[in-house]
Amino acid sequence: MTTDPRDDRPHDQSDAPYPSDSTDSTDTTTTPPGPAASLASLPTEVPADADPVRCQYCDQPFPTDRLHALHLGECHADLLTPEETAAYEENEDAEVDDLFVYHLKVVALLVVVVMGLSYVYAFALA
Repeated sequence: MTTDPRDDRPHDQSDAPYPSDSTDSTDTTTTPPGPAASLASLPTEVPADADPVRCQYCDQPFPTDRLHALHLGECHADLLTPEETAAYEENEDAEVDDLFVYHLKVVALLVVVVMGLSYVYAFALA
């Protein structure tokens, strides 16, 4: 058991939230908390019959070129070639557009639900 310097509570190493909190002497790399660290640690599954696109920097598989380009821009931005940077920017724009359309659909659904409940409430009082 060790003491966490952030809060002076004893804790086991098994509940360390970040790899940098462990006392493993063989691993000298530390992964700072953040979006890139959390994205890199996510498990990915690719169907067995598929031929995945693999990241040339970390060997992570991706089912589509779009996801691969987004990964490169998010996790390996400082290593990208101009072509990879252009592909990332193009796919990021498409992702932003898709997210905007999704948000519009959610807002429309919320409006329909609120209006529906308002009508039901109005007719229940009549």
